[in-house]
Amino acid sequence: MSRPTFFRDPIHLQIRFDKVDTKLPATSIERSKLASWALQKIIDTDQFQRLRLIRQNGLANFVFHGAEHSRFSHSIGVHHVANRMFERICRNMGFEESAETRLEVLVAALIHDIGHGAFSHTLEEILKDNHIPFHHETMTERYIIEEGSELNAILKEADLQLPSNVAAYFDKKKRGNDHWKYKIVSSQMDADRLDYVQRDALFGGIKGHGFDFERLLDLLSVHDQRSIGVDRGAVEAVEAYLVTIDQMYRAIYYHQGVRAATQMLLSVFKRATLLWKEGDRNVFPAFGSSVHPIEVLLKEGSYIDLKYYNSITDPMIWMLIDFWKNHKDSSLSDLASRLLRRDLLKTMPITDVAFSNISSLRGRAIELTSKFISDQKCAELYVAVDDPSRTSYKGYNYTPESPDESIWLTGGGERDLPLEDVSNSAIVNAFKQKTYFPRLVVLPEVRDLMMA
Repeated sequence: MSRPTFFRDPIHLQIRFDKVDTKLPATSIERSKLASWALQKIIDTDQFQRLRLIRQNGLANFVFHGAEHSRFSHSIGVHHVANRMFERICRNMGFEESAETRLEVLVAALIHDIGHGAFSHTLEEILKDNHIPFHHETMTERYIIEEGSELNAILKEADLQLPSNVAAYFDKKKRGNDHWKYKIVSSQMDADRLDYVQRDALFGGIKGHGFDFERLLDLLSVHDQRSIGVDRGAVEAVEAYLVTIDQMYRAIYYHQGVRAATQMLLSVFKRATLLWKEGDRNVFPAFGSSVHPIEVLLKEGSYIDLKYYNSITDPMIWMLIDFWKNHKDSSLSDLASRLLRRDLLKTMPITDVAFSNISSLRGRAIELTSKFISDQKCAELYVAVDDPSRTSYKGYNYTPESPDESIWLTGGGERDLPLEDVSNSAIVNAFKQKTYFPRLVVLPEVRDLMMA
């Protein structure tokens, strides 16, 4: 008798899937093991396996060299956390563990990132910069509901209604009444965040960033059947979680080196795309006997054929960048070469965020840059205003058009309250303020001149 399937995970240790024969049809599988059958079938698909070739944190490994982990490992972890969240909520609230609901939640959690392309969110920035409609969640929905998709076939074999039910986790308009099951997959304290905040800290080498994950899980509840709640006894764990995720944005995701590398990648593609639009079809060389998938993506955006999209991974983009380092266009060649040898642009803080000041700084930087590059017309490619912002906690603001995503505090013989309404939660109230991180990204020589 064969044993269950195990994934050894650096965060959650051993992740277990029940023993099932995935070669059998779904109708031959016990109802209690149908989720394990579907999940293991999904993991083995080409679409899910491609997530091994997409880094979780884009170019963060340029600064945090251990951040080499993939969307694949993260997605396995999110499924595991979602399973534990579902079990704890049902136990703590006295809900019956519906096999159908559990199947939905675990499938949605596992595939929540299946629509991501190369370099994750950076690809979306590249396409947005070129005014091409695209969103990774649109691609996720297409994998789920599009006839001919391997994922769609698996879901329909498990349950004919499963594709539409799972698609509702990624499109609020497709839901009936809002329900707490959706918040396990997408909310301010969902399985996605609870996994990546721990995983990214570990691989980024950031020690001291943590929270009491086990206590938070053990005291999960729901509010009004719609929102994730936590017993008041875990308020400190919730606050520590919010502090941790806020610090991760400051320490890793918005690190100046990571943002500079990302801006360089954007500039490389901006130049390549412009050359392509001007008629240089060799900038995206033939992909075997077919057109290059990036060329198809630039033409079709979210409507790209899934067979092309499946092949758009980090290694493909690095192959292009390696090809571009020898391109006849000096700016494309230079930017590609700088990325490959990690010769990054530098950042300088913007203290006066008035439009006139930012415009003046950018103009001066472009003027100075033209003295250091061979093609002065491309000076703008070496200058970027980088202004990420974040609101670490969105407070209670429920309307039918904007469902409540607050974290609710429950229990203790008192009425449920949004986290920010607890009188001693000064930390949470501070996180309701939007924080900005404006910087100017420029050549090292230009930064030295501007800061002299």
